[in-house]
Amino acid sequence: MTNDHDLDLLIKNMAADHQPELPSPGLIWWRAQILKKQAEKERIERPVMIMRMIAAAMCLLVVIALWVSQGSSVWDSLSRSGLLFLLPVLLAAVILTAAFLALMWRTSRV
Repeated sequence: MTNDHDLDLLIKNMAADHQPELPSPGLIWWRAQILKKQAEKERIERPVMIMRMIAAAMCLLVVIALWVSQGSSVWDSLSRSGLLFLLPVLLAAVILTAAFLALMWRTSRV
């Protein structure tokens, strides 16, 4: 193949030689059954996933509310006790938890 014309001719010949076949009725039925079971499973698991996401959102709201209401006392306690270096660790834990929840949500939707 030295040019695009030869390549086009080869592709057209290959397409002309191809004879598509329908799958057997048994295979079609089997695939339909698998899709039906998958749809039923998703329908059954949907309330559980919704409750998981609501629980995660509520936990996040509680943490934010506690941080807002008690933030200054926590900051003072960490400063006085010398544990201020734990703040990046706590921040990393929050980020990893958010990533885990996002990954859990993504894998459950697939």
